[in-house]
Amino acid sequence: MADISKLGISNPYRQRYDNFIDGKFSAPVNGVYFKNSSPIFGKTFCEVARSCNADIELALNAAHAAAPLWAASSASQRAQLLIQIAERMESNLALLAMAETLDSGSPIYDTTAADIPLAIDHCRYTANCIAAHAQTPSALARHVLAYHIERLPGVTAHILPATFPMLAAICKLVPALAAGHTIVLKPAEQTPASIMVLMELIADLLPPGVVNIVNGFAHEAGKHLAASKRLSPVIVTGETGTGLLILQYIEQASPLKQRLSSAR
Repeated sequence: MADISKLGISNPYRQRYDNFIDGKFSAPVNGVYFKNSSPIFGKTFCEVARSCNADIELALNAAHAAAPLWAASSASQRAQLLIQIAERMESNLALLAMAETLDSGSPIYDTTAADIPLAIDHCRYTANCIAAHAQTPSALARHVLAYHIERLPGVTAHILPATFPMLAAICKLVPALAAGHTIVLKPAEQTPASIMVLMELIADLLPPGVVNIVNGFAHEAGKHLAASKRLSPVIVTGETGTGLLILQYIEQASPLKQRLSSAR
């Protein structure tokens, strides 16, 4: 295991990370972990849970159990949670920026001045949107009209890309939380750890089961999650090959929303 302190920087990471299910950190059912290395120095700096199908089912069970109460929460309660998350992130900005840099290889200037502040702003912006929400048309710009249509909250799956892992996680978690959905999220296996640092910081703010994080490989945990018939939508950000695989996995199991980018 690499000793990050030898680089002259503070280490935001523990040596091992479990999944986050039902409000607590839980070891993977099969007891297996995989090594996570930093693109900065090419060495392992922590181990992360390698989830199996049973872990996905535990996360789905927790999300379904929490769904009725969270869906019944008021808009003001959900907005307050997002504000609390923003405040917690803001007070730990340097820690989160370093975690993001070590996990993804993004320059520390970018994570400190852009990525993490953008994630914080996203929390606050969405909290304000909840308060202003109405089922009426709104003019976004000239010749652009948005219409808000409510749909029943449910259990949502989110599969993240390897780039901007913490910002990508917030951009998926926050709107889902705002809408009253519960969440099962799988980070990319290339950048699985920074979101776990965030979860350690905000775990006490989240009602048990509302947010569940399961790490692992796309062809294992990702496949079982995408193919589950116990989900409302599956929301994916990734390169084109990932999208094609998800389409194969999902078949007709769940509604699917994709945002695909080409990998070069």
